Amino acid sequence: MRASWKLSKPTLFGPDVSLGEGVVHVLVVVPVGAGVGVGQDVSMDVPAAVPMGPNVNLSSCEDLFAFLENDMINKEAIVSRPHILGADSLQFQLVGREKALMKTAKCFLNIIARSGTASTDRTEQVVPVCSGISGLGKTRMLEEGGTILQEMGLDPDHVVRVIVPYYNGFSPQPVEETMPIAASFSWRLLYRFFLDKNCALAFEEWFNSRLPRNGGRLTLSNAIKVIDRKLRRPVHGKEKLYLFVGVDEYQKIEKVNAPRSDPDSSLLGELVEAIAAFLCTKSSNLVVLPMFAGTDLGVIANSLNYVTERLPMTLLTLDQVFTFVESNADFAILLRQSQIRRHLFMLGGVPRWVVEYLLELRSCLQGGVVSLENINNCYDDVWTNFVDYYLRSPLVDLQTLVRLAAFAVSGFTVNPFSTIDGRLEWSRLRDSSLCLLSPRASSNCVAYDVRVPYPLLANIGFTKTLATRAEQAFATALNDMSEMVDSTMFALQSWQSWEMFGACFYAVRINALLVLGHSTVKLGDLLPSARMSEETRHISVKLVPSRVVQCAEAFGSLTPQLISNKFNQQEKYNWTSSGCIAVNGDGEAGVDIFFALNDAVTDNVVVFVDQRKRQFGKFQPCHAKEYLGKLSVCPKFLVALGARLVRGVLNCDSLSNLATYDVPDDCFLLSPDESEQFYGTLAYHPACTPSISVNSACKTALKSLLRGTLKAVDEAAEAILTKRNEPSGGFSNSEDVRSFIKFKRLKVDFDDEYAEFQS
Repeated sequence: MRASWKLSKPTLFGPDVSLGEGVVHVLVVVPVGAGVGVGQDVSMDVPAAVPMGPNVNLSSCEDLFAFLENDMINKEAIVSRPHILGADSLQFQLVGREKALMKTAKCFLNIIARSGTASTDRTEQVVPVCSGISGLGKTRMLEEGGTILQEMGLDPDHVVRVIVPYYNGFSPQPVEETMPIAASFSWRLLYRFFLDKNCALAFEEWFNSRLPRNGGRLTLSNAIKVIDRKLRRPVHGKEKLYLFVGVDEYQKIEKVNAPRSDPDSSLLGELVEAIAAFLCTKSSNLVVLPMFAGTDLGVIANSLNYVTERLPMTLLTLDQVFTFVESNADFAILLRQSQIRRHLFMLGGVPRWVVEYLLELRSCLQGGVVSLENINNCYDDVWTNFVDYYLRSPLVDLQTLVRLAAFAVSGFTVNPFSTIDGRLEWSRLRDSSLCLLSPRASSNCVAYDVRVPYPLLANIGFTKTLATRAEQAFATALNDMSEMVDSTMFALQSWQSWEMFGACFYAVRINALLVLGHSTVKLGDLLPSARMSEETRHISVKLVPSRVVQCAEAFGSLTPQLISNKFNQQEKYNWTSSGCIAVNGDGEAGVDIFFALNDAVTDNVVVFVDQRKRQFGKFQPCHAKEYLGKLSVCPKFLVALGARLVRGVLNCDSLSNLATYDVPDDCFLLSPDESEQFYGTLAYHPACTPSISVNSACKTALKSLLRGTLKAVDEAAEAILTKRNEPSGGFSNSEDVRSFIKFKRLKVDFDDEYAEFQS
């Protein structure tokens, strides 16, 4: 115990409390609900924080404007801090979001078209929503608000954009608990528009000390009028102006804990409804164009009072990743090192993970090169700080993660409101940033494809503590993919990994289906989206745990029942019953991949042969018949046993070339158009196809089609990119490319073996 002279400070107990000096006092803290005396509880109600600023006539535009302007350092400034992301993140070109930008523009054009009339139907004002896993680039989409409006043809001088975040210095404040969510949002909007980086006080301090005592009475309409007032002085007259309002991390709005108008409603729902209601008014010539971004799609789903439009936000392809790296000369040089390209692939197309890795690499760049030790250290740092956070979600256990990965490569679709494990709904996994659910365009029902970042698959491949044989076989197949394909990527050309990827894929697919409890499956489900007859589609086969074997034998009439390991020919496998996915070398003649499963009805052997075709741009129905005919030879010992031979040709040219071709029974064809559904999440893998689109590939990919010195190849690739961006467009065929090279006097040769010309 000590004398309480230090407790007499007014800052502790207030100016009206005097504890005396030299007197010992004892402070007793009693928990709420603790019994005191006989049968008596003591409870303490802590009042919510209340606004501490002056009263302001909130219905007067001039008074509210004067109040805000009084706190502005630069009275003429408009949105002094337009960006939420730092310059490091914004220096990269936005790629892979063309469809999302188009949908946003469509929503905005609809709002603009209806802005001149008062509409009573709030569901006609569709609000775009960016949703998806953390790091997908949702905030970056908000940052592109001004770009979207300019590309819509709006005068840049009539466009203003502001982003209202709910994180990173703008977290929910206690004072917001005393006012309706529309009021607190309106104050956030005004702070970001007038005062952020233009005021002596940061957001939290301003909200706690300057927010007017009657701030809860502010309406969104009055807030917009003040912004309109500012924008029209002194430049603009009565013409229409456009205010893009981005709301970032909308799922955190529930943490504001504001009073609800309806106890059964959500705060976010009330805010979206208030914004939709404002869009239906005719109160201003300032057209508000709202857009929301966050991780939880479920909390902002449509209601009777508003409609939202989910924007297509996907993981980036590796080609898209390379494109945005190439967009910045300071980073493009990094793509010369194959280990860096391999790491960029392993980061799974998540933009934030890629950006953080690039920034770390730049700090280690010396003389245009990063040492291998620094490359690996940078990758390990990003994996620890970002990827591990994703992989160690507290929402799911290891078994559920394995099922999630299995669904992502199974080719099956899911219903967002069904469960993955009898407990967790798919929508919950989506809203918890564990996966993406993409609506399947060809489906008439609620069918969504599951997509996950590649690191989840790789991590399961490294996991040794799995319970069931199916899970262990699935992990082994994923690890084989890592060792046999991923480890040599960019050291080899993609076509050199094509066959091995195909073999690993079949093992991954079969084992994934076993993890999901499918002991038998129809070929239409095992090989989804491949072209085949209805009879073939309904062939049912038994699944067995499978693994890739590199064999010494070619497939043909003399193929024995026991095949040899390519690297140890004393090691033999019965490929017809042991779950072997056999691959007979890299790029060799003959059938590349073959394996066997048993017919679920007759128990006879069903042999699958997979030929990977390379004659791009030349494949017609006559070629299909020719190729399938070459695959008609079955090993003699199986013919005697009544085996069924199912023949496949993969990576034919475009589907349209085969529109008139009736695929024979016991055959299947796969063209690039169907690869996304066929491979599932593994369509992301660059070894999925060896083809390179001359009219859309990134510079790094284009270089692999050109032969010459490093300097000459770089110049030629840059010239091709420039030509593609011209009004006349790209190239129709190989001769177009060669003529262009000749005309430009470029000192390279064009190797078109793996070139294709679809846009």
